[in-house]
Amino acid sequence: MLQSFRTRWACGIFWLFGSLPGISQTTFVVERVPESTPGEDTIFVAGSFNNWNPGDDAYRLLRRSDGSWAITLGGVEPPFEYKFTRGSWEHGEADKLGKPIENRSQLSGQAPITIASRIEGWEDLPGLLPRQVVRIKVLHIPANTPQDASLFVTGNFNSWQPGDPHYQLHEQQDGSWLVEVPVYSDTLEYKFSRGSWATVEGRESGRARFNRIITFTDDSHATVEVQIDSWEDLSGTAINAYTVFWLMAAIQGFLIMIAINTLEWPVPPANRLLSLLLLLFSAALLTRVVVYDRDIFQWQPKLLLAPDLLYFLYAPIFVLYIQRLLRSMPLVWDWKRWLTFVPFVIHLLVYAPLLVMNNGTFIYRAVDQSLHTFFEVIGGLGLLYNLIYWIYARRLINTYQYESDNKFSSGSNLTFLNTIMLLKAFCLMLWAGTYVIGFYGWATGEELTLITDRTTDVLWIGFSLTVFLLGYFAMREPDIFRLPASGVPEPSGEDRSQPLVIEPELEESIDPALRQRVEEVMRSDQPYLNPGLTLAELADLIGTNTHDLSRIINQGFKMNFNDFINSYRVEEFKEKVLQPGFRNHTLLAVALMVGFNSKTAFNRSFKKLTGQTPGEYFRTEWPDS
Repeated sequence: MLQSFRTRWACGIFWLFGSLPGISQTTFVVERVPESTPGEDTIFVAGSFNNWNPGDDAYRLLRRSDGSWAITLGGVEPPFEYKFTRGSWEHGEADKLGKPIENRSQLSGQAPITIASRIEGWEDLPGLLPRQVVRIKVLHIPANTPQDASLFVTGNFNSWQPGDPHYQLHEQQDGSWLVEVPVYSDTLEYKFSRGSWATVEGRESGRARFNRIITFTDDSHATVEVQIDSWEDLSGTAINAYTVFWLMAAIQGFLIMIAINTLEWPVPPANRLLSLLLLLFSAALLTRVVVYDRDIFQWQPKLLLAPDLLYFLYAPIFVLYIQRLLRSMPLVWDWKRWLTFVPFVIHLLVYAPLLVMNNGTFIYRAVDQSLHTFFEVIGGLGLLYNLIYWIYARRLINTYQYESDNKFSSGSNLTFLNTIMLLKAFCLMLWAGTYVIGFYGWATGEELTLITDRTTDVLWIGFSLTVFLLGYFAMREPDIFRLPASGVPEPSGEDRSQPLVIEPELEESIDPALRQRVEEVMRSDQPYLNPGLTLAELADLIGTNTHDLSRIINQGFKMNFNDFINSYRVEEFKEKVLQPGFRNHTLLAVALMVGFNSKTAFNRSFKKLTGQTPGEYFRTEWPDS
């Protein structure tokens, strides 16, 4: 009882002083111990911080309800080395075979530090017998590998000791490197290093690579041939073709955001949403670039999560932008509107444990793929969520296009939105394809991580093209930033929020007198010269209602309202442009005189109605003019 009291007293003192400002605090957590561990034994931590005393009561770990062991120590700060024991060095930790292991080490970290570990075996207890032995043959190593370097393999077979001399690779006469490792389960996880975690292998880009994984279906001996793409500490700059592209897109996104908010004309509300999209997207691209740098990743590894936050945030804001751009209606922030952001809030709550996790633990769990399934599930839900919103956005645009063509003579310039939607469809297909490849690799046991990494990088390039397309359209058609409804004026006395429904009727039911009246008004009054002419205004001028007028135009003239009005404008343009009084005018000036409201609308309508551009038409019809 006295010894137990001393233990609690010592732990209390460490907790008290460890909690004071300026005093470092380190928590050791043993998540798993060998099954052979006697139930009555106690786990201790010994290290350079307590003169390597293997059974010091002040360093006794307490067993928790979940079966793990833990202790929080004050005044223990990196760098330090340590090991776990059961009270003496004869009962020290070992690998799965019962062989001694090197000292564990913690070289850096900011308080408070949490160190999660697993004990694979004990020196005094029998170790596991491997189910088979695998020969691993490295066919190629990076060209910048030091000539005197020793190569090691580490994995779940040796408690992830990176410089274990039992698993050093030996160079062969053909230039390859060979090592044999035991396999204790159906899955072998491993990595290569040059003797420490600071010199561990990386991906081709130089970034930290996930654990290599081999799944076995039988107990036969096997030889696995692999290659080492890079060393993290020798990978050099993080700049490559992908990061350069993302960085350029991020910079352009920030510049466009600044430009559309500093224009001389008032900034439409839709552009405020567009600015928010650009800010979020550019920030995500920038974080994706910086985490390619090994030092930045080690410093702030949770930046890796930043791009994921777009999964459930980008799509609803993009739809709000489309609604604001096309409808030009005030957004009412009622409870239904706020519900669209509930998935994003849930996403934040799910990620909260990762955001508060110790950096070292986060890096360990991210690199050893223990979070891989978690991220894949979140990403899959994000894919479905964005697909649903893409379909909804596509319906909004199609409905608007239909209404615009049948109600407004000035038409709508949806080239920008249609191009963006096409690009997003490509990205969604590539996103889904990445999952298909990953599922195939999981089902067949093939290592396809390199392929999925590449498709993910290409996916982000596809997303980045959105910013470049925006810059292109900003220079070619700046009206997409200026007009609240893509150049289509608001209707007079009509509810534009409801789609126009034209009932199919037989052509025989059309009133010939009404059709003749339409033609007379179009010839005598020339209402098409009004760039903002609407279906309702023309109906008032003719003396009928919009329903009957729509039926006449759609079934009698076989056109929608927009094409019907523009056909008169095109004919008027053809007549005026060849008259002597208009010889000194530009084609655009004449087009504006006959009712077109922009060069884009004129070119698009002329090509649609004549099959040729204005230039092609005049070169064909009047080659000498």
